[in-house]
Amino acid sequence: MARTLLDIFDVSLDLLTQVVADNPSLRGMIQGYLAEAKLKEILVGHGRASAFRKDDDHDRKKKGDLVLTYQGIEFKVEVKSLQTNTVEIWDAEHSTSSDEKWIRKILKKKGRGEPNPEFSPIWNKRGLGAKYRGQFQCDASDRRKVTCPDGGTLETTNLLFGEFHILAAGLFAFREKWDFGFALNSDLPASTNAAYPAYQRDKLISSMISVTWPPQAPFVGDIYILLDRLVAEEKAKDKGKVTEETQVVVEKEPVKATQEVEETQVKVVKKKRPRKS
Repeated sequence: MARTLLDIFDVSLDLLTQVVADNPSLRGMIQGYLAEAKLKEILVGHGRASAFRKDDDHDRKKKGDLVLTYQGIEFKVEVKSLQTNTVEIWDAEHSTSSDEKWIRKILKKKGRGEPNPEFSPIWNKRGLGAKYRGQFQCDASDRRKVTCPDGGTLETTNLLFGEFHILAAGLFAFREKWDFGFALNSDLPASTNAAYPAYQRDKLISSMISVTWPPQAPFVGDIYILLDRLVAEEKAKDKGKVTEETQVVVEKEPVKATQEVEETQVKVVKKKRPRKS
């Protein structure tokens, strides 16, 4: 039987739990890696994708926390997790059509955040059925040199459009369940950082992105909706129907795993610019 962390560090479960609870940065790091592992576990369980792997974290030229093969094509998924101190729950009882009230999960105090007592009653009453909103940091762990399509280079922590295919936002901090919101790389908001020239901003993904539960555009709760769209785009490219100025729109919902899979029907439309935050 493999040794557990309790064995390796010679500590009790209570002590380990307390250390993680007292150190938000450690908790966030653990939660981030757990999100990657849980997403892989969920997708492996579906049995619809294969050849799962993770590229080396220290290879700055390769982005993608989870690489998978779907319908014979390899896709890269970047996994990010909510910042707990941005999480808010919708107070349905005290909201109106003109004035929505949101209760923050963590109150920011000097030094560190503390649980907001207003949050608990709504959580206890509505919990899994409540509406949530929050933000996650969407950038690289450190600055590195990136190359834009025009050949220009810059040093930044921002991620580039095109570095991966799908963004998976780990939403555990909302409902304390392993929920995910998925968005195409091309549908993410662009950076608004005035420190970069306009052309470069359009090529960089925003470093802070908002997300909700239930998911709202550009996020969806079903990754296969996006994988089917990407597969359809690749097939259309092979037939010469797609250029940089067009995109593919999937015209039918993806079938369930228990159904017989039919070829997705697509149409080519003029491509829209990425939304900006």
